Amino acid sequence: MKLLAVLAAIGTAVAGVSWAAAQESPADDPAAGPNVVVLMTDDQTVRDMAPLSRTRRLIGGAGVTFTRSYVSYPVCCPSRATFLTGQYAHNNGVHCLYAWCGGGYGRLNQREYLPVWLERAGYATAHIGKFLNGYGRERPPDIPRGWTEWYGLVDHSTYRMWGYTMYENGRRRTYGRTLRETPRYYQTDVLRERAVGFIRRRAPDDAPFFLSVAFLAPHHESGYTQRLTGQLVRAAPRHQGRFANAALRKPPNFNERDVSDKPWFIGRWNRPLTRRREAAITIRMRERWESLLAVDEAVAAIVGELRRSGELDETYVIFTSDNGYMQGEHRVPLGKMLPYDPSTRVPLLIRGPLVQSGGRTRALVGNIDLAPTILDATPATAPDALDGRSILPFARNVRRRSLRPLLHETVGNGARGRANTREGKARNEQPRVPAWRAVRTTRWLYVDYKGGHRELYDLKRDPAQMNSLAGDPRRRVRLRTLRRILSDLTRCAGSECREGAAAAAR
Repeated sequence: MKLLAVLAAIGTAVAGVSWAAAQESPADDPAAGPNVVVLMTDDQTVRDMAPLSRTRRLIGGAGVTFTRSYVSYPVCCPSRATFLTGQYAHNNGVHCLYAWCGGGYGRLNQREYLPVWLERAGYATAHIGKFLNGYGRERPPDIPRGWTEWYGLVDHSTYRMWGYTMYENGRRRTYGRTLRETPRYYQTDVLRERAVGFIRRRAPDDAPFFLSVAFLAPHHESGYTQRLTGQLVRAAPRHQGRFANAALRKPPNFNERDVSDKPWFIGRWNRPLTRRREAAITIRMRERWESLLAVDEAVAAIVGELRRSGELDETYVIFTSDNGYMQGEHRVPLGKMLPYDPSTRVPLLIRGPLVQSGGRTRALVGNIDLAPTILDATPATAPDALDGRSILPFARNVRRRSLRPLLHETVGNGARGRANTREGKARNEQPRVPAWRAVRTTRWLYVDYKGGHRELYDLKRDPAQMNSLAGDPRRRVRLRTLRRILSDLTRCAGSECREGAAAAAR
């Protein structure tokens, strides 16, 4: 591949042509285009970027950091489906974690999604690591459509740092034993070696490549493994104890004193945190950070191999997470599935051709934008318009504003009954949450819960979401406007989602 071909393939975006228009004129040479590497962690918050010094330097320092990046559905499987389809859950059909609740691997439409679009454009594609929940569990593992090379973690062994099984291009392979911490079988390190090997093999080819690497860290291991080890997630042996003395960072909403403005289940199921509970949160934070050190090394190894092979300047590298994680904010000790920033806000760093170096942008973007961004950067096209839009214009001009609102939506996991524990997690790992939907703008967050409770936050004056204004009569007009936008977004598709009442975001 030649850099001139890369620049030609993306030149229309530099000239200010919209993503939709760019898709109508794909490159003449289906094999001409930049490489794309997507590195995704699991349950990682923006605050968890602290231990990832190499990642911040090699991707953020050489590219752009998005400080207001959110996921539409803050839990693993639906979030990953949105990444792969560029669609909200109400359009891609993946509504929860597993088949029994209307989600899981089997609900993903493999006829039309990101790897298929890239394969049609002449790309070699590979996925390494975690895929959608239920993969290899609902039915025997297979190689999903669109992937040239496939190294998928088989559910539920995905949630073990040792003793996990991967389906590697048609063959099962189990790495180590759950309780025997053999260094060479540490999951993150094995995924790193598979990624480096793929780049090494594919770089000499004329065809560009797309590489998706999905790390488990800092997600906890299975409930069974936790009971046996006494740890949330095990770091690589070389990193264990590195943050043994790290202090817990407490944002203003940590152990929030007054949650009367929150929906009833927050106060019902989350009493004020005791010292013992705070100590447990601190231990979990340290374990999570230690597990991320191997991810940081993997990012450095992958970027290093791109540089050695001469591909780095012709490659977009994207780093992000599938969702965030609660760690004591609003009294919620752990879990996700909530509309608050620790649950929905995720890291997003991107480097690549013509991306501004060392920039930071406050443009409001979401994981629905990842697939459209990759299509904008490559000659690949989708047969139908997607719900998201390319973020490359914001990566190339960090002063550019975004007024498009974003939709959050979930089907919940049961606020009155038992929490959803079929994922094999520790009991009470997830907060009990009814179904809810929300609209986020540059200024406001409006949440509507099944059962009638509503929340409204002024993100400019109350970024920690501590004082809901839903009951303030002075906000009636604002509430009415946001309620209308939310109603439109829950039924939107394609351009309706991308354009959605942008003026109301002011």
